[in-house]
Amino acid sequence: MRLAFTLFHYFPYGGLERDMLAMARACVARGHAVTIYTQGWTGDKPAEIPVVILPTRALTNHGRAQSFVKQFQARRAQEKLDLVVGFNKMPGLDVYYAADVCFAQKAYEERGWWYRLSGRSRHYLALERAVFAPTSKTQILLISPAQVAPFQRYYDTPDTRLHLLPPGIKRDRVMPPDYPAQRQHWRTAFGLSADTFLMLMVGSDFRRKGLARSIRALANLPEDLRQRAQLWVAGQDDPHVFIKLAQSLGVREQLRILGARDDVAQLLWAADVFLHPAHSEAAGAVLLEAMVAGLPVIATDVCGYAHYVARQQQGRVITAATADHHLADVVADVAASDPQIWRQRARDFIATNDIFSMMDNAVDFIEQLAPMQAG
Repeated sequence: MRLAFTLFHYFPYGGLERDMLAMARACVARGHAVTIYTQGWTGDKPAEIPVVILPTRALTNHGRAQSFVKQFQARRAQEKLDLVVGFNKMPGLDVYYAADVCFAQKAYEERGWWYRLSGRSRHYLALERAVFAPTSKTQILLISPAQVAPFQRYYDTPDTRLHLLPPGIKRDRVMPPDYPAQRQHWRTAFGLSADTFLMLMVGSDFRRKGLARSIRALANLPEDLRQRAQLWVAGQDDPHVFIKLAQSLGVREQLRILGARDDVAQLLWAADVFLHPAHSEAAGAVLLEAMVAGLPVIATDVCGYAHYVARQQQGRVITAATADHHLADVVADVAASDPQIWRQRARDFIATNDIFSMMDNAVDFIEQLAPMQAG
């Protein structure tokens, strides 16, 4: 098959972008030809997959998105393609990989009426409608059951076009056979003392991931725990407002913004607790990555994968409404627990859950869909 993958912009440390490239490579491994179309690419391009840059010139992100859509549609009319798989919402997709939350829910439930009058809001609502409206033919790959209700509430999307994928996290996050030795090695390498309590966050878009909540929790820990606690954040974003917050709360020296990292597995093995008090999160594969790394996870209930944490009892799920006030108490409770409990539950979780097969299932679906589209 000849497949086109569309993505507005690629950078190597975004979850959506990593999923796109993993799916593209899985398709290529099965003998399909994939071309990636994007408006911009940061980092190394894959040697085995052509990347076509469609340059856009506009003053706003939504203006550039509109330009990209028009250019791609013109290119598609000239090329013979079996399927178009999109990773951002746009018209003309055969398959949409839904890693984003419902924009209409945000526009109508989290913002005022004036927000929906803006050009940005109207444009992104139109792109979302092109994918999810009942009249659309786009097949939708969902990554969390929690995504179904908001999309159907705003668009009446038929059940027959919604297809739920299992998770597909990286196996290199799993606790290695020599986990105690690896943990000690990496804690030493990272300069952590034996009694340091390391709170870890992973992910870009610091505001949405709840970094401010974690900083406040650090400042509000019981004194004996706060004195030996560190909060490290691996991800790419502007840190200045969060550094200023930490300074105002007296915990600047205990906060480290690490930037984008390639040693996330080692950071997970070295940490004591994983924090993800997000304001919104369609799924949150990093929650599962932290779980298989043997960590207790503290996440908000808005995360699509939070139910795995609750079901496995590997940490705590707190409501987004109470996160600002109770996160420190929850962290202190988890810190007082025997860490061997979390590691055994991690092993049980790995043994009893399908959490690695997302890309195989996605490619299976694409292969089944292509003949139907051709027919």
